[in-house]
Order: sequence, then C-alpha cells, then structure tokens
Amino acid sequence: MNALQYAQNAVELFAFPDSYIRVKELMESDTASLDDIAEVILLDPVLTSKLLKLANSAVYRLPYQVESVSKALLVLGKAQLYNLVVSIAVSSACSKFSSSSIDLERFWEQSINAALIGKYLANFCGLRQPDRLYVTGLLHNIGELVVMQQAPEQAAQCQNYTDETKPWQLQQATLGFTYAACGAELLNLWQLPDSIVEPLARQHSTQFNASEPDVLISYLTVRLALANQHPDLYSIKTLVDPFVLELLHLEQADLIKAIDFCNTEGLFILSVLNPRISTIY
Repeated sequence: MNALQYAQNAVELFAFPDSYIRVKELMESDTASLDDIAEVILLDPVLTSKLLKLANSAVYRLPYQVESVSKALLVLGKAQLYNLVVSIAVSSACSKFSSSSIDLERFWEQSINAALIGKYLANFCGLRQPDRLYVTGLLHNIGELVVMQQAPEQAAQCQNYTDETKPWQLQQATLGFTYAACGAELLNLWQLPDSIVEPLARQHSTQFNASEPDVLISYLTVRLALANQHPDLYSIKTLVDPFVLELLHLEQADLIKAIDFCNTEGLFILSVLNPRISTIY
C-alpha cells in the first residue's frame, strides 16, 4: 500500500468529536458569530476544559486569566482558537489507541515538543498566526499512528533508527514512504488548511527557500524535537543544515532556547492533551 491508501483506511479509525466538526463549520461560516462558536464549544465539557487550560498556559503568555470560552475567543481570535480546537480534537481521536508495537510515550512527548518548538520559532521569527506551526509540529508524526494500526510489525521496524539512519530514511526504506507523507494525506482527507498540511508534508525537504519560512521552521522543529528526544543518538549540529539558520536569521543559541521552552512547558501540555500518558511521569 502507498501513503494515501494507508490514510484512506485510517479515516474512520481517527474519528473527530462531533463538537469539532460543528466548530469547524462555524469557523468557516461568514454569518456565524463568536457567541455561536462559544455556544457549541460549551456543549462539550472536555473540549471546554482543555481549551481554557491551554489558553491560560505559559504558551500564550496572556496578561490575565481567561475564564470563559467567549473571552478566549475575543483574546485569541478565531484563527488561534481554531488551531487549539484542532490540536485537542486530534489528540482526543488518537489517545484511545494503545499498542505494543511502538513507544507511545516517546510518540506523544516528541509530538508535543515539536509543537512547542514550532510555536516558539514561529513567534521568534515574527510569523503571523504562529499557532499553525504548533499544530503542524503536534501532527508531524501522526503517520506513525496510521501505520501502527495497520502494519504494527513494520511500525516497530521503523523505530530501529540509528545515528547513521535517520527515522525518515528508515521509514522510506521500510514502507516506501515517510510518516510525513502519510500524515499529510490524512490531514488532506480531514480537510485541514494547506497552511498546516504543506509544512508537514515537506518537513524533510532539503530544497531551502527563504520565501517559505513555514517549511523551514517545520524542518527545524522535527530535527530539534528528535535531538531532544534522543540526545544519545543525535545533536543539533548533525541534524540541522546551517543554511536554514542563515535563511531564518537564527543562531544556535536561539535553537537552544526553543528546546528549553519545550522542556519547560511540555509536561503541562502533555497532561492536558493526553493525561493517560502524562500520569506515568
């Protein structure tokens, strides 16, 4: 099977909550008000609770406590709130899976680290709507869950990467595609915005262009999260092409700060998005 076939088979497995579908419809509507959106979110107590916890986390650095969904919408805006709802919906859809074929603790920790690193770098580089890089980072490896559900032995094989064979190289050799390619196909089937899907799909691209900062940050995000997860195997210097830093006007010290940020905030975000995993820490 190719990446698209895996994704097509997985669409039903990764079912989004009804509240997400309705929120998405309202977000895309020209006539829906913020109150209409807040009303739908409030019908889902789990979504409401997680949304307010994330909105009040250090990730958003709001000057005051946000105590209602309506206030969160006003302060964050529709775009940021939509991205938050997406991240909660995806983590909810994925968290019900269990498997002995892959290390789910590693999967979630690395995904959340990538999300936080992506948001930090997008903010640092002055990108508009940096939350899209948060979502891209969170979902960057969702293809692994897709393969895990349908081909557990191959998913287990793909965990045997080394300092010489990077994860995406092993995935390509084992499956004929990368988890990034499979994840992008799934996100397209979910009809997520191109601004999220495109950087995810091209996270392993080595065609660097200063006019595509989202793709460059996605490239960095994946490699920094990997180096942070496996310091025994990888380092920033061995994973990151210095030309990318030059194009984004970044220094090594900026990357270290991004990693520090994810290490500081990661456990809290993990506890909100996937409490089942976070209880073991």
